[in-house]
Amino acid sequence: MARDIIKSIVTVASSIVENEMKIGELAQRTGCPVTRIRFYEQKGLLPEPRRSMGGQRNYSQEAVKRLEFITTCRANGMKLECIERFIEFEQDPSKGTEWLLERVDEYLEQAKVYREQLDRAEKYLRHLREQFPKSVLAEKTHKHTRAANTKEDTRETKPQDEVIKVF
Repeated sequence: MARDIIKSIVTVASSIVENEMKIGELAQRTGCPVTRIRFYEQKGLLPEPRRSMGGQRNYSQEAVKRLEFITTCRANGMKLECIERFIEFEQDPSKGTEWLLERVDEYLEQAKVYREQLDRAEKYLRHLREQFPKSVLAEKTHKHTRAANTKEDTRETKPQDEVIKVF
């Protein structure tokens, strides 16, 4: 009994020290459902998690980064097969093929297009924001002063930027 308690304490302490988390916390942090995390793990897309004495998965920060990469790629239309091959290539560069290089180039071009579209939308929204009455902007600023002090927007808007209608 005392031995089991000591093992549990050691397991919990090592998880805290190594900044590991259970599958539920990983799901909460990334917004990815537990079932999908298990699926990605079975496909070999996530690093193998350590197991606790009770068999529970303990995920590392590396798993968080990998899962965020996978979910971002999937949300932007990347096929799971490509993600699998990219990860395989990263682990073993000898698996680089012309087909894989073409996929990388396609997704880089797609990312460029998405970024340009987002930039146009941002310019338009900033333009709209500038049209609000000063009283509305002042009230908004007053309500969110504390939040603005902790998270300042470092992007600059230039008045000479052309506003492109996105609608």
